[in-house]
Amino acid sequence: MSESVNDFSDILSLLKDNPRGMSITEIAEAAHLNRNTIARYMDTLLVSGQVELRTFGKAKVFFISKRIPVSAMLNLSSDMVLLVDEDLRVIQVNDALLSFLSVTSNEIIDSLIYEGPAKPLCSDILTDQIRCAIHGDIVRGELRIFRNNQEYYLDQKVYPMVLVDGKPGVTVVLDDITEHVHAEAALERSEAMFRMLVETVHDCIWSVDENAIICYISPQITAICGYTPGEMIGRKFSDFMPSGANARFSWELTSRISRENGFTLFEFPFVCKDGTRIYCEFSGTPMILDKESNMFLGYNGALRDVTDRRYAELGIKRWKMFLDCVMDNIPGIIIVTDVKTNTIVYSNLATEHFLHMNRSEIWNIPSSKLLIHLGSTNLINAHDQAKAFCRPVNIQEDRVEVDGAIRHISARVLPMVLSADRVYLLTIITDISDEVADRNNQLLIQEFVFALDSVSSTQDIWDLVVEMLPKIIGFEAVAVYQQNISGDYVLFVFNGGKFDLVIPRDSIVDRIIRKGEPTIFDKYRIDLFPEGTFSIMNNPASLVLLPIVHENKTVACIVLGSATQQSPDTVFRGVVMSMSFQISTVVSRCFLQE
Repeated sequence: MSESVNDFSDILSLLKDNPRGMSITEIAEAAHLNRNTIARYMDTLLVSGQVELRTFGKAKVFFISKRIPVSAMLNLSSDMVLLVDEDLRVIQVNDALLSFLSVTSNEIIDSLIYEGPAKPLCSDILTDQIRCAIHGDIVRGELRIFRNNQEYYLDQKVYPMVLVDGKPGVTVVLDDITEHVHAEAALERSEAMFRMLVETVHDCIWSVDENAIICYISPQITAICGYTPGEMIGRKFSDFMPSGANARFSWELTSRISRENGFTLFEFPFVCKDGTRIYCEFSGTPMILDKESNMFLGYNGALRDVTDRRYAELGIKRWKMFLDCVMDNIPGIIIVTDVKTNTIVYSNLATEHFLHMNRSEIWNIPSSKLLIHLGSTNLINAHDQAKAFCRPVNIQEDRVEVDGAIRHISARVLPMVLSADRVYLLTIITDISDEVADRNNQLLIQEFVFALDSVSSTQDIWDLVVEMLPKIIGFEAVAVYQQNISGDYVLFVFNGGKFDLVIPRDSIVDRIIRKGEPTIFDKYRIDLFPEGTFSIMNNPASLVLLPIVHENKTVACIVLGSATQQSPDTVFRGVVMSMSFQISTVVSRCFLQE
């Protein structure tokens, strides 16, 4: 047998036929070769993994290898494997590397590593590493390549090996660690950002375990309360709170275990190292291991000193209470509207009384809808002009309707620009219904007095009284009683209501009339009449008696009645006295003429 690689198959056949193993001498005798040649062949087969060696004392026994062939073994690995000979020529590649390079084995086998399809993997550094490995060194490193416009990171291991023919070779093992590198870079950035955040943020970051024991607290705690992190780690937050607040804090914190979302504990008192008291806000999230085990691990969160905010809010609340008190005692109607949202954000007590609505009802109505509800075209236009031109708009007088009642108002709409996104309209409304009513009443009185001056008979006087006097006085019923020859007061003319035909002589009403003085029976005095004696008008709630006097003698009486309870004021009483005097004067003139 010649000394060639083909002789390996004969040696392997001998070992297969002798599963109990053979020594070098036994193999040399069976193969008819000298021991030195067989020893060299066996070293080659041993390195290539085709045979195994076991030592029994000084004897070396060789067995056929029971391991998987190298080519099959390479494809079992998820790593990319490349075998190179001493000339840097590719002799074997596994499927993982073929897939990564998108080539076939025929294209890459027997090509130089720095010229063929493997060129993207080969750099000057890798070439030098392979040459070092050929001389027996094991080299490790990291390879960065660009392929298909994408960056890859490969962990490389270069091992020396002996090829089947006994010549030196190299195994290059590549592991794609791109995702791992990117993940580590992201983790480093995240950790750096977290450290920067923790060290620069004003809030104090903390972590406690399942027993609420502080495991970590950032250095900001020293600026907040004077304690160092080392003085607080291992203790509970409740240990630094006054009596009463500590128990409430522990209970509040424990009750948040079942919450998956974050929580906030507002304004808990905290005793600083110097004994002063501050108020802190705690926010955090319970840590649960996973949904299946539902194992509670503790809390992560942040702590913030809100002492200044608390005192500021208390100051704002006191100031707001003061302003509300001032605004509620202003008789004018004040409404503040948010232009952007078209909502009413404030109204005072006078607004509630005017609209007969509480504040929650007013604030739930859009401003435009409220203006339409009032039926004020001028007020709607004033709001539009104030928005458009950002200038105050005045309304001297307007007529609105509230719950079916007609009211008269004057108004001023003022734009308030606090910022580009915060524009409000301040509407100040004054109810001038009484002023308008007094003005109209004065006009009626003037018209009535002017008409009285032009009459020439008592009949004309009574017609004028029946027509105009109820409007002036504000009563819905009127009757005129005249004295007859027998001295009784009989019903002469009336409008509205149901009156008795005669006022009985010596009755309470008769005695009042004969005194000759105007008398008002309002809601407080109407009950002065004994039951069953007041029969001049059916069911009056308010009554006015105007005796008409001629030559110091009552000759007639005008009776004004109302089914509603009236509360006359000084102005009303003055009008009644004036009307009584005016009518009596004209009646006296007409009597003399007649």
